[in-house]
Order: sequence, then structure tokens, then C-alpha cells
Amino acid sequence: MKEQSMSSHRPDESMLHAWMDGELVPESAAAVAQWLAEHPDEAARMAALQAQNAGLQALHAQVLDEPVPLQLQRALRRAPVQWRWPHALAAGLMLSVGLGLGYGAANMGHQRAALAQAGASEGSVQTVKSMQLPMFVREAAAAHAVYVPEQRHPVEVAAQQQAHLVQWLSKRLGVQLKPPVLEAQGFHLMGGRLLPGETGQARAQFMYEDAAGQRLTLYVSVLSKQGASAAPVAFQWASDGATQGFYWIDGQQGYALSAAMPRERLQMLAEAIYHQLT
Repeated sequence: MKEQSMSSHRPDESMLHAWMDGELVPESAAAVAQWLAEHPDEAARMAALQAQNAGLQALHAQVLDEPVPLQLQRALRRAPVQWRWPHALAAGLMLSVGLGLGYGAANMGHQRAALAQAGASEGSVQTVKSMQLPMFVREAAAAHAVYVPEQRHPVEVAAQQQAHLVQWLSKRLGVQLKPPVLEAQGFHLMGGRLLPGETGQARAQFMYEDAAGQRLTLYVSVLSKQGASAAPVAFQWASDGATQGFYWIDGQQGYALSAAMPRERLQMLAEAIYHQLT
């Protein structure tokens, strides 16, 4: 795919969608991420499209395990001379749609299984390509790009109302949340906000800042049983241009830590957060 050079001009739709799908080279991805950070409405639109795509992919996942309908089997067994082209076309379309849904569901299933099984021990680190990232990680990256540049409204509820923030977000997500304390690592809690997930689930974002004004976000999601993992925790490294970080799945909860800082420091922060949450 041909990539245009980035400037202050708006990226075209093909480039925005390529960024969303993780198909750009790092330089172009960083430029698009920077442009989205400066245009929060467009960043929110991209996040909504990602959530919509995930919902569509999961909509007919059950088709993978269903038998081929008897009517279609009978139609395929008929002699060619008995077919009229409208019926043949309809049967072909049905078959191609069924195969496409089955392949998509199988592919998603294989990716989730691979991510769940990656790493045999706590703290092990795996690198995952953008195309293979779980949807909650893509949501986290989009939310990070939208809200980290904000100066007046970076969070919805400030840390001064932490008790209310935790109670509110815990109620909406259906699990008891506990924002990690990162003072020893040089970061203080700014606050947090409620965000929508791929098909309407509630997500939480906590934002932190250090003395130099550098920010990081922790995105918390409650996954479906299919997306949850009973395997040992394995930190996964994800990088998409300017936004990078670690994510992990612990039971039925998914966490994504995002920031623009060196990998080694982010891993140290991820491990500190993990040990506080267990």
C-alpha cells in the first residue's frame, strides 16, 4: 500500500483505516497518531470504528461450529443441469459468506488462544504485531491518543475525588477496581474516566503524570469468557507508532498500560502495577 507523506494536512480515509488496522510503517503510524492527538473528534471516530469492526467480527462467531444447512447441502448435490443460474448464484453467495464467517471466527479464535498461551511464567514478555492485538488494546491506544494531550480536561473525575471515582467505575465495570499507587515510580494519579468498549461494555481509564509532565494511562476492561485467560500472566509488548506499552490478561480482566517512554521503564511500571493488583 502506498503511503503518503504526513504534514499538518488531514490524512485521507485510506491512511486512517490503514493506521487503525496496524498496516502503516512506524514513521507514518506516528505521524497519524500525532494528527489524531491534535484532532480528538477524529480520534474518537477511529475508536468507534474499531469497536464497530470488533462487534461485526464477533457477531456470527458461532457459525464456525454450526453444520452446513441441509437445504444448502441438497442444493450442492444436485446435478448441474438442474440448476438455474439465480439459484446457483444464491447458493454460491451463501457458501462464500459461510466460509468467510467461519474463517474469520477461526482466525480470531487462534489469535486469542495464542495470546492466552504466550509466556509460560509470570513477567515473561512477548511482542505482538498490531494486526494481532486484542480489541481492548486497540481501544486503549485510541483513548490514550485522545486524552493524554488534553490540558483542561484530561480526566473526567480528578484524583481529589478518588473514592467517588473508584466506586463509580467499579459499579459500571462490575468488578472492584483499585488504582495502583505509582508514587515510588515518580507518577501521581491525575484521575480517570469511563469509556465505551467494543460492543457497549464499560471500560475504565486511569491517567498518571510525573514531575516533568509525562503522562501514562492504564486501561482496564472486563473481558468475555472467550477473551479471558486462565493461563499464567504474560506481559505483551505492543507498539503502534507514538503509542506503545504493555498489556496483559489476568483472569477475566484485561489491562493495557500506554505511554511514550522507553520499553524498559514501561515494563518496570507494568510489573509494579501487576503486583499491586494481585
